[in-house]
Amino acid sequence: MGINRKCPRCGSTHVQLSDERSKHGCLWLILFGFFYLAWIIIKWIIGLMVFLLIDWWMAILRNLQGKGYQWKCRGFFSGTKQIYYCHDCGFNFRA
Repeated sequence: MGINRKCPRCGSTHVQLSDERSKHGCLWLILFGFFYLAWIIIKWIIGLMVFLLIDWWMAILRNLQGKGYQWKCRGFFSGTKQIYYCHDCGFNFRA
């Protein structure tokens, strides 16, 4: 179950979280594999910079204030997209 997620179509809170992974074939790997590998390396470098310059310090400040912090660099390192599925109306949505 998602945390306080509501379906945008019917307003129900009976939703389930699932992960979506992209799948590519051999021809895609042959044609675009080098560019994809370069993009992954660039994405990880950007994520590392966000972690070092923003997230680390904000987490320390929020901890001193007694509050929690949502890490911003998590999106750079995660390879999955979150998709919610409503059990009442069958609607799929990203949140």
